This record gives sequence, structure tokens and C-alpha cells, in this order.
Amino acid sequence: MPVNVVKTYEDEIAWERAKARAREQYPDATGERFYRIVMAIYKKMTHYRPHSRHRSEHGC
Repeated sequence: MPVNVVKTYEDEIAWERAKARAREQYPDATGERFYRIVMAIYKKMTHYRPHSRHRSEHGC
């Protein structure tokens, strides 16, 4: 689980759900490919948007 993305208990639940969905849809995926699939599903499920330090410092 990527600690830079999954930070709260709710995030952990979403990460586990994304892993389960990835296993269902891509049973042959392993290693890095599996991780990329899980991350893509997780981001879609949580409407993930990375936070930029520059934007928050300048109020943009």
C-alpha cells in the first residue's frame, strides 16, 4: 500500500477494494503490472488528485 497516497482508514478500505476488483478483472496480473492496475482503480474510486506544495503556498 503506497503510504504517500493511502493516508486514512477510508483510503485503506478503498485500497483493499481496488485490489479485490483488480484480482477479479485481471486474474493473471502480477508484480508491477498488478500494482499499476490497483493504483489506477484506486484513483478512479477515490477521485484522487495529487496535492502540489506550490499551489497551496501561493493560494492558487
